[in-house]
Amino acid sequence: MDNNRTTKMSVLYQCVGMLLLFIVFLVVWFIACRRNRHLIDMEVPLLSGESVDHRIDAATREAAAGYSICSSCEFENFKRFEYCVLCGDKLPSLSMTTAEDVSDEEEQQQYHPMDDSDRGGAAYLVVNGGAKMAHLLSPRPRKLSSLSRQQRRARNRREWSRKLDVEGNFFWYRSGGGNLPVSTEMNVLMPGYTVRFKFPEEKEVQEEVKDQEQERLMTEIEPTVAAVLSQYVKDNALEKPVLPTDVKIELTEALASDPAEFSTGKSSLVDAGPERRKEMVAMAASDFPSKYAHFVVNTASLIVPAEVEFLKLSVHRDYMLEESLDHMYCIQPKNLRSFMRINFLDESGVDAGGVHREWFMLVNELLASPTLRLFTCQNKADQSFFINSQSHAEVGEDHLAYYFATGRLIGRALLEGGIWGFHLALPLLKVILGVPVTFADMEFLDPETYRSLRWLMDNDGVDDLGLDFSLTEQVNESKVVVDLIPNGRNVAVTDANKRTYLDRRFRYVLFESVADQMYAFLTGLYEVIPRELLLIFDPEEFDYLLCGSPEVDVTDWEAHTVLTPNLQDANVTRWFWEIVSQMPNEYRRRLLLFATGSACVPLAGFGGLTSYDGRLCPFSLKGVSYRMTQYISSHACFNRLDLPLYHKKKELKSMLYATLDNDLTGFTTA
Repeated sequence: MDNNRTTKMSVLYQCVGMLLLFIVFLVVWFIACRRNRHLIDMEVPLLSGESVDHRIDAATREAAAGYSICSSCEFENFKRFEYCVLCGDKLPSLSMTTAEDVSDEEEQQQYHPMDDSDRGGAAYLVVNGGAKMAHLLSPRPRKLSSLSRQQRRARNRREWSRKLDVEGNFFWYRSGGGNLPVSTEMNVLMPGYTVRFKFPEEKEVQEEVKDQEQERLMTEIEPTVAAVLSQYVKDNALEKPVLPTDVKIELTEALASDPAEFSTGKSSLVDAGPERRKEMVAMAASDFPSKYAHFVVNTASLIVPAEVEFLKLSVHRDYMLEESLDHMYCIQPKNLRSFMRINFLDESGVDAGGVHREWFMLVNELLASPTLRLFTCQNKADQSFFINSQSHAEVGEDHLAYYFATGRLIGRALLEGGIWGFHLALPLLKVILGVPVTFADMEFLDPETYRSLRWLMDNDGVDDLGLDFSLTEQVNESKVVVDLIPNGRNVAVTDANKRTYLDRRFRYVLFESVADQMYAFLTGLYEVIPRELLLIFDPEEFDYLLCGSPEVDVTDWEAHTVLTPNLQDANVTRWFWEIVSQMPNEYRRRLLLFATGSACVPLAGFGGLTSYDGRLCPFSLKGVSYRMTQYISSHACFNRLDLPLYHKKKELKSMLYATLDNDLTGFTTA
């Protein structure tokens, strides 16, 4: 009996054990399935059918959609906007006409031949190509006297344009408004100057050889992985750029300069044939959406894919600016267009796009910080920044390396379609584009100084003001007198020589005082972006291309949002967009930062949001169980918010604002 009982108990224990093992197996299997489902859900925005497009496709769609012309500044806005992005004026409601109604000449201007072989690598894009493509008629421009200062600046953006003479040579054409040439008197009283940096003859030869070698290296990239770690900049064997400190500035009147040349050298158009030049002039005269699409097509083709090579920049958050600029300074020219990933040391975030966007935004904020003093904001109205002439004293011995690295960073922003965090002053924008700079441009650098100097120009009696040919500058705690001409502090300014004084002030403030810094900055930028790709933009277009618009269009945002099935037709979805629509713009930007890692909207709008590799990755909302969590979470690398299924709008609003009032930087998930 005892043996039978023992046997039965043994069998029972075995059955119970097997049952427990089966239960454990089921639990493990269930957890694994849920985890796998969770990972798949996280990647849905990247893997869905809508995300296989590239940002090129978003740009070309925007160009094909047409444009709205501002009646104040005549800028061709993307069609989705209600207000002009340059001057803020309300865009008129224009009559429409189809492509069949457009004249042959107008139609030809809308088509740009595509070729990537025999035109120096530049591709020309076909836009507005549909048979029924809508074409907006131009509104009647408003009178110049009725425009605000910002509207006048935007209207005057095409004061200088590159044209071709009958022999196919470039020349600068200066418009005085209404597309009419300026008077000869204006060209004499206020000429435009192009900038060239001058070195000793031996140095010039070295710079030309360097440019040629850089172009060769850009086309000879081997399939490798270039990992840029925190030790990267400490490698003594690494060849670092040598930046000159004896740079001289040469200003040439626009009428005597070659529009194909830039301040640091020649563009590829110097030796281009007549057809290539005609295409460039035609593209420069086209609408902005077409220019933008053309630029995106060409810059996207320059990026080295991650499968071929990538850069990994590792930085400590506490030393982000110093380490980031050191990394950018030391990257070899042949690697400058390689794919880039960011790693915050001692943090668990994996960069699939969101970490890179956060890093870029934070570095931008630090560069514009008044404590750094690399750039200074002298124009408070425009909030635009110019190079600090006292950077050597205020930043330190490495100031030129910082400007060089910043130029490369701006180049990377243009290359990847990123949005730069602060505006550059108009004179600096013009120098970047190789466009002539005039005395009147000082108004948009330092309005107060410009008004004083303009008064001197227009009035007599300067002798009584006690001015001389010198300037007093604040250098740290000391004041330093700078002579504008030899022994200038002892030469009085009179009505007879005041124009010489104004010319010397103009040259010194805008160019001579910042020659070393400007050369380093531009050299870094042009190492990433070929000069000829910038030729098509005017200064205001380039400023918009670089910095975008701070406004967040909720209608466009909602229209380009992907919803999970449980959020379609749900109350919480309607509440969410009602709350976002009523938010101040600053909170919308914070929400965008929380969801995507960047507070800026791409130029192509929310339809242009991308993942780490340039593929389109639309903003998405995923509904999650309210019982599982009451907190809104984000997956910035996938441009996604996880939204609990709240039962009350008030609770959703409370949790959303509580989230946005916290520090939104730092990633624990990708």
